Amino acid sequence: MSNSFYHKDLTQAQWNKIKFVFEEPPKVGRPSLNPRIVLNGILWILKSGGRWRDLPARYGNWNSIYHKFRLWCRLGLFERLLQLINADADNSTLLEMDSTFCKVHQSACSALKDQAIGSSRGGKNTKVHVLINERMQLLNVVLTGGQIHDSEAVGALLNGIKLKGKTILADKAYSCEQIRGFLAEQGAVACIPDKANFRIKHAFNSELYKQRNLVERFFQRIKNYRHVATRYDKLAVCFLNFVLLAASVIHF
Repeated sequence: MSNSFYHKDLTQAQWNKIKFVFEEPPKVGRPSLNPRIVLNGILWILKSGGRWRDLPARYGNWNSIYHKFRLWCRLGLFERLLQLINADADNSTLLEMDSTFCKVHQSACSALKDQAIGSSRGGKNTKVHVLINERMQLLNVVLTGGQIHDSEAVGALLNGIKLKGKTILADKAYSCEQIRGFLAEQGAVACIPDKANFRIKHAFNSELYKQRNLVERFFQRIKNYRHVATRYDKLAVCFLNFVLLAASVIHF
């Protein structure tokens, strides 16, 4: 495999900030894998988009690293890492929601159902719906098939989010009375442009809307990681956790 990409392992300072999320209590018997080395191996996969079998030997046995990754997914450690990174996220006043397409590699197309893989004019793809704040911190993410309209994921995307007093930025795909009504009920202000065929015109702050470039920059940053730009995972839970990890790493 080509090593043309650039990847750097976590520094000691970076590891010290997050190590309690991944460290395991001492146990008898077979020695546990070094969590810092495991995480560095997972980050290599995230950055390179390479196969687990291509993992450099310095990270250890690829199969052991993969099974540790699956364990950490089940334990929700990548969610805990994101919560650590987003410790001050509740102080945000500006939220933005949008989605992006991620092409599904042929190796990820399987007979498994309900894995957030759909078909559109671009072929097999997964749509990543995100909610971020003004500091580009990821507050929530939902995966759907590529054929799903953005508005259909809003309920899941905003579930459990405190919206009172917040301003929500979104593009015309989210411009419908149901979404506007829900935001108003929650005490949030919608900054969403009207579609051209709307008869009723809503208040719209065009200057504030310029800040919607933040969500586009967020997508650009996480897609610098090849394992997010292209989906190689058959299981939605694996791809979702790589997205969570990428969203955390950009703030390291």
